[in-house]
This record gives sequence, structure tokens and C-alpha cells, in this order.
Amino acid sequence: MKIKSLSHVGITVSNFEKAVRWYWEMFKFPLVAEETMDVHQVEALYSLYGLKNTKLRLGFLRIPGGGVLEIFEFKPAIPADKVCWNKIGFTHITLDVGNVKKWYKKLKEKGVTFLCEPQKTGSNEWVFMKDMDGNLIELIDLKFNYIALHYLGAIVAPLLRRLQFGKYYK
Repeated sequence: MKIKSLSHVGITVSNFEKAVRWYWEMFKFPLVAEETMDVHQVEALYSLYGLKNTKLRLGFLRIPGGGVLEIFEFKPAIPADKVCWNKIGFTHITLDVGNVKKWYKKLKEKGVTFLCEPQKTGSNEWVFMKDMDGNLIELIDLKFNYIALHYLGAIVAPLLRRLQFGKYYK
């Protein structure tokens, strides 16, 4: 068996319509599917959501390159936990972009909140921002590393697994 790719990332939002608009205006992610679940359907999935007396609306936003961002809106809303990087769990989503500084300037003009100015690690340039609900999004320009990861990765990864990182696979 073999994984084909990462399918999608899901986040909870406070307002479905506002999130659809925000992700379109900032990144041009179109809504491609929408579903709703009534109270009974959500309660039937109590082991997943842990909720009663709650409705769910979810949608899929298409990301250029084939990825999908799934958004969830619960009614009544669930209080948001503060993002905490030092606990186990998801921390952020990352979007591959070209020219991080240009994106930073454009989105800053639209009122987006950034956690720092564009940074550089090796040849990669990156910056962290928040969406309308405070979910963390990283914009990264991998430069040459994009080619290495996406095109050469299938060749290089098995070699690295056997050589440099072999201790993890024993």
C-alpha cells in the first residue's frame, strides 16, 4: 500500500460565509463543496466531535496545486483554545508562495495580522500570519528547496532513509 498525497487540512472557523470570503479575498481559494450536519448527525459522531445539541457546516476550499482546506463551523460555536506551540497537536498550515515579502506587503495592506516580519532560514523565506479567527498560516518560499522536495524527493528520500537517517528506521 502507498500514500498518494496529503489530501487536505481542516480548521474550525467562527463564521462559514466570512471564512469563505476571507480565503477567497486573500488567496483565491474557491469553495468547491459544502455540507451540513444536523444535531442528530453530529451526536451520532460523538466519539469524533464530543458534542451534543450542535449543528455542523463544513466546506472544501480548493488550493492551487491540488490541496484542499476544509473549514468547519459549529453552531453553537465552541470557545476557541489559545494556540499553544508547546503541546502535542497541529500548529499551523503552510502555503508555498513566491516572493514572501510581496505577499506580506499585499496582505498587510488588506489588514492581515502578522506575527513577525518576513524571515530567512537558509535559503527559505517565510512569515507567519493569522486568519480571521486566529488560525496560524505560514507563507513560505522554498526557492530551490521546492524543486528538491517536490521533484527530487522521491529519489532522495529513500537514500536519506537508508544513510543519514537510518537510525530512525531500525
